[in-house]
This record gives sequence, C-alpha cells and structure tokens, in this order.
Amino acid sequence: MLTKFELGVAAALAGLLLLGGCTARADAQRSEIRPEPAPPTVAAALPTTVSPAENQLAALPEPPQAPEEIVTASSTGVASWYGKRFQGRLTASGEPFDMAALTAAHRDLPFGSRVRVTNLDNGRSVVVVINDRGPKVRSRHIDLSRAAARELGFLQGGLAKVRMDVLASLN
Repeated sequence: MLTKFELGVAAALAGLLLLGGCTARADAQRSEIRPEPAPPTVAAALPTTVSPAENQLAALPEPPQAPEEIVTASSTGVASWYGKRFQGRLTASGEPFDMAALTAAHRDLPFGSRVRVTNLDNGRSVVVVINDRGPKVRSRHIDLSRAAARELGFLQGGLAKVRMDVLASLN
C-alpha cells in the first residue's frame, strides 16, 4: 500500500504532466490558426487626388494635444495677486519670482503642483504652478502672479472668489 506522501507525489506528478500536455496542445492549435486577409475598405476605392486647398492643410503641422488631466482635489476661496515688489526675489521653492509667469503661492500644496484656478465671477480659468508659500493674509487661499491675475481678470479689484482644481496628468 502507498503512503500518503507517495500518493501526494504521484498526484502532483500527474497534475504536472496533464498541465504540460495542455500547454503543448495550445501551442500546436495556435500555429494552425491563420487570420483571413481583411476585406477591402471603402477608403481604398476612393480616388487619391487632393485639391490644392486640402494639400495646403495637409502641410500644416498638427497643433499640440493637451495632456489628459484629472482633478485630484477642488476647493473654493479668495485669490489675491502679487507682482512688481517681489519681482526677482527668491520664492520659497528657490526660484526667482517672475510676475509674468503663471505661478502661485499656496500654504500646503507641494511645489510643482499644477492648479487650474477659475474666477467664479467671470468663468475665466488659468493653470498655474505652485512655486511659493503664502498668502500671508489668513482669509485668502491662493496668491497668484500678476500674469495669472490678469488672465483671470481681477488686476483692478485685487481679489477674486475662485475655484482651485489640483491637476494630475494621466500621461
């Protein structure tokens, strides 16, 4: 009579042999299957002549596609802006402040975060990069560069109620 150990070894070997046989058979079947050629398409039957206007359009480069992005967090609050007085000074991230760049200061978001800021009064949006800490005034939620405030249309008023969407790229 066989022991439990010997029965277990025999069963394992039988299982391996069966599994190996299945694998070999699947490979043999795959080599016999050949796809049929695709039927001719309607486009193949169309003439290939191109009008001069279409030819000019074909020569233009395609516009760059924006990377697909997802919103990872959203909040609303008050935005302010800062500019000339800070031009050229080092930001908290170590880079010089450029009031003409689309940048912003935020208390908590990591440097390099991309945030879509939307002015809730006029619907205008801009994407900024966080490169500084602030704002210093507690009732404000984000400090934008002069360029970003101009894009959002609140240079004159100095403050705007905004929605902030933190973006993450899918690419």
